[in-house]
Amino acid sequence: MDTNTQSTVLRKRVAKQNEDAVIAENALEMEKLVSIVRLVTIVLFAAALILSRGIFGVRGVRDVPRALAALLYMIFALGTFFALRREKPDFRKATKAEFLMSVVDFAFVTFSGLRTWEAEHIVSAAQGATMMCLLICFSLGRVNVLHVAFSWALALGSFFTLAWRTDGVDPRGLLLVTGLFTALAVMVGMMQRRVRAMFIKLRKRDNLTRFLPPQVVEEVMSRGDSALAPVQREVTVLFSDIRDFTTFSETLPPGAVLAFLDEYLGHMSHLVKEHDGIVNKFLGDGMLAFWGVPHRNAKHAELAVKAALDMRKVVEELNQVRINNGAKPFRIGIGIHTGQVAAGMLGGADQHEYTVIGDAVNVASRVEGLTKQLGVDVLVSESTWRLLDGRFSGHRHAEQYVKGRQEAVVVYSLGERLPKVDAA
Repeated sequence: MDTNTQSTVLRKRVAKQNEDAVIAENALEMEKLVSIVRLVTIVLFAAALILSRGIFGVRGVRDVPRALAALLYMIFALGTFFALRREKPDFRKATKAEFLMSVVDFAFVTFSGLRTWEAEHIVSAAQGATMMCLLICFSLGRVNVLHVAFSWALALGSFFTLAWRTDGVDPRGLLLVTGLFTALAVMVGMMQRRVRAMFIKLRKRDNLTRFLPPQVVEEVMSRGDSALAPVQREVTVLFSDIRDFTTFSETLPPGAVLAFLDEYLGHMSHLVKEHDGIVNKFLGDGMLAFWGVPHRNAKHAELAVKAALDMRKVVEELNQVRINNGAKPFRIGIGIHTGQVAAGMLGGADQHEYTVIGDAVNVASRVEGLTKQLGVDVLVSESTWRLLDGRFSGHRHAEQYVKGRQEAVVVYSLGERLPKVDAA
């Protein structure tokens, strides 16, 4: 197995672990709800007995085994309720526990029904079937997908036992209840699958939206991980940072620096995504973004330049607020370059990211560095400028030599977007 395949296998393994974690979290919350429903059911049943005796004068027959079973079941219900409040999501532990709890639930219903019939001859299998339907519904939030079938089998076994011991065997009734249990189990199973898929999809979408624009997220969700497969493609890379940030921030307390960066980078990343770009990473006060992968877009250069112009406007607005509040304004530099890169997922199984690698990334960083030297805020390389096809104003600077490259770089300081001119 080659390294690339091993990395893919490890990522899938981690993805499965993450899915199990999501399922376990949801199952724990649902189990907490089940524990509440179990307690409420017991309270309602007890209240019904008290009311029947007080209002209707029904006198029940004392049955020690039934009373002891009810006491033990109440202890079980209370213990489960409080234990779940301290429990942490655990997929394997939940899988074992949920089967045990179902056995206890069905065993109590069956035993109580049998003892009530033996003592008073007033409980029918139909009454027990109503409780069994509720217990089947408990499977909705359970971890193991086989739990629905397990509950269905327990319900049928419990019902047949009560029917045999109480009402006798009526083929029509048995067929009707069997069909009812089967239909309910199928519906609960389908809902369980849909709820599980929904939670996993929401978690995956939430993770993807952290670095991908919405339309790319939809493509990845529909195509799967193949949408993020490694490619070699021409893209446009944008690199930005804050001018003299060390000097700018050294007079501020750490909390204020972080608050400022959080607001600034939040605005900048939003603008990148708004223009269909991807924020690759934050580098202190710097930001690396790109257009053209994984979603192919012929207008990657234009979109990057539009984002840069909007970033310029937002910085002006932020500075106006800072000046009004008596704070110092700040400046930024933005470098944009278009070139070939290798794009794909990098990193180990525990931590990986979609990124771009190639000379184009280095050039974008060097172009951004020229903004300070040339006294401008946005510089565009010649390869990007050619793709803009005269849609933006700009000033061509003399050839510049940058660190790490023998060839000179031609750059343009970016003006405003030019209005469209209708053909005569």
